[in-house]
Amino acid sequence: MLTQTLSTPPIVTEGDLGGNAASFALHLRAANKAPRTQATYMEAIRGFARYLEAQGMPRNVASIRREHVEAWIVHLLETSKTATAANRFRSLQQFWKWAVEEGEITVSPMSKMKPPTILDEAAPVLTDAQLRALISACEGPDFDERRDMAIIRTFVGSGIRLAELTGLTANDVDLVAQELDVMGKGRRPRRVEVGAKAARAIDRYLRVRGRHAHHDSPSLWLGERGGMTVSGIAQLIRRRGDQAGIIGLHPHLLRHSWAHGVLAADMGDGNIMALAGWKDPGMLRRYARATAADRAIAASRRLNPADRL
Repeated sequence: MLTQTLSTPPIVTEGDLGGNAASFALHLRAANKAPRTQATYMEAIRGFARYLEAQGMPRNVASIRREHVEAWIVHLLETSKTATAANRFRSLQQFWKWAVEEGEITVSPMSKMKPPTILDEAAPVLTDAQLRALISACEGPDFDERRDMAIIRTFVGSGIRLAELTGLTANDVDLVAQELDVMGKGRRPRRVEVGAKAARAIDRYLRVRGRHAHHDSPSLWLGERGGMTVSGIAQLIRRRGDQAGIIGLHPHLLRHSWAHGVLAADMGDGNIMALAGWKDPGMLRRYARATAADRAIAASRRLNPADRL
């Protein structure tokens, strides 16, 4: 077993969860797992390790039992969304599968466990008034204003994920077609449409981007030190949200709002799933549930048969 790896913590004790996690991280990179997948798996292991330590439970992989994992899942269900608990469950499951294959243990403590049932939780959305306020907060001729306007318009117009937007390059943008080439989860590429206003905002940003000190960076979105990171864009969205009176705004809420908009436009389930990069129709149902009543009332106003009497 390696005693130290680049950008991963050193292995402290043979059989220790932290040490095996470092080896698991090497395995994920060697398997060429998507960076987001790697981050998700490792966050689950770190969270589990923190819980074990806080509860005084064993951290040696051979001593960890089903009841320890179950206690952590119950803790997650009490403190997080059910979708988060289910995600952490499946991520930790992959670690134990690897540990069995590597001979670190003979049987996974999760071998007979089933993931928690995901409740049909409604995804919140922004109102049209909030979206207009957010866009107004970015108006102006300066570099930051044009960049932030383009980022927010892209989120609202395409519904792409934060990591997908962060990974965009100038070559991924087709302003004439008003489309973007996006690298989605699992390294699955797809093409999305952003709309005329987002395309115009990107065009206005690109014209000032050419004068930026780091204009030769492959990243589409530039900050003071070059290409922006996932964290940097998330902070940007939160800051603009604060200015618009939307406290705690996060990029995924813009994705929720996009989903509500295209559902209200009756775009069609298959088309929406293709644009959003969803493989599971359950995700579409979750997004649809949040504003189903609003869409039903709007449809009734347009089509109410009593108005023909």
